[in-house]
Amino acid sequence: MAKNLYGRPVDQAINRLGALSQAVAIEASTRTNGPDAGSRRIRIVNGLLDLEILPDRGLDLGQLRIAGVPLAWVSPTGFPGLNSGDRDGLGWLRGFGGGILTTCGLLNFGPSVVDDGQTHPMHGRYSSLSANVTRAEATNEEIIVEGVVSEASVLGMHLELRRRIRMEVGSLEVTVDDTVTNRSGSPVAPMVLYHLNLGWPLVAEGTELTSPALDVQARDAVAERGLSTWSTFPELSDEYPEHVFRHELPVDRDVDVAVRARSGFGVRIGFNTHAFPGLFQWRVAGAGHNVLGIEPATTPTIHGRADARERGMLVPLAPGEQRRLGVRLAVEIPGAM
Repeated sequence: MAKNLYGRPVDQAINRLGALSQAVAIEASTRTNGPDAGSRRIRIVNGLLDLEILPDRGLDLGQLRIAGVPLAWVSPTGFPGLNSGDRDGLGWLRGFGGGILTTCGLLNFGPSVVDDGQTHPMHGRYSSLSANVTRAEATNEEIIVEGVVSEASVLGMHLELRRRIRMEVGSLEVTVDDTVTNRSGSPVAPMVLYHLNLGWPLVAEGTELTSPALDVQARDAVAERGLSTWSTFPELSDEYPEHVFRHELPVDRDVDVAVRARSGFGVRIGFNTHAFPGLFQWRVAGAGHNVLGIEPATTPTIHGRADARERGMLVPLAPGEQRRLGVRLAVEIPGAM
């Protein structure tokens, strides 16, 4: 889709604006009320696209709107601060706000587990980590937010994630580029999953999911009952159990996952299967939990770090070694806007 601002090519639109910030802006604020009081927010406005960034949750992405229409699912918990200690391993569920991107890791995703003598909470500690924002800039050509997040312990491991969130002005695409570096003195194996959460009105009865999968399998017996309809979102139900499906991916390829409503409105999610050889699909069609999760992962198991180690799926980083991860989000709208 051609890049434009409100129906005009970008250069023509800029010539018609007084201040660029009328259409393209970065706005920083701090929440003053509610369960997330005191937390930072960065709002990006890029024409029709409006994106919320959460520095105190590792520069994850909250709500994403197009022309005021929400694309992400936001949970009833919102985005409160989380405790990195998480004694029972389930704190993530009490503060999983959803949003268009929640990062799980950097050492575990899936259930709370004990691995190699270390306890890892459900989906890791990343959501409890605050970022050092190093850049937030909007120009006539692009919008960029960058920052650094560290997961570390004294006399233990130290992983650093550098995140770069970028949009071209007038584009309906967001890219997230991450570089994970082992700052420890010994090898450390990261384990990371991108939890991308789409909600109503994009996700509704009949919304279709298109996957590059070679095969789709159910996580458990509950999901097995919904396997035949994995690609089509069901009707809302008073009681609907969560379904998780594993998508077997082709090796070392750039792939796209598309989610489209019956109207043609949709989102395309792109990533590389060398970085993310695993892909999971999470869906719930219940009141307050009308959500479709698309989850690229660095290991093709959703059962936690101990299971990944047992299966030989953990790939360590040597001291100083880096690993690149990233995802592309493109909004697709019927007709011109």
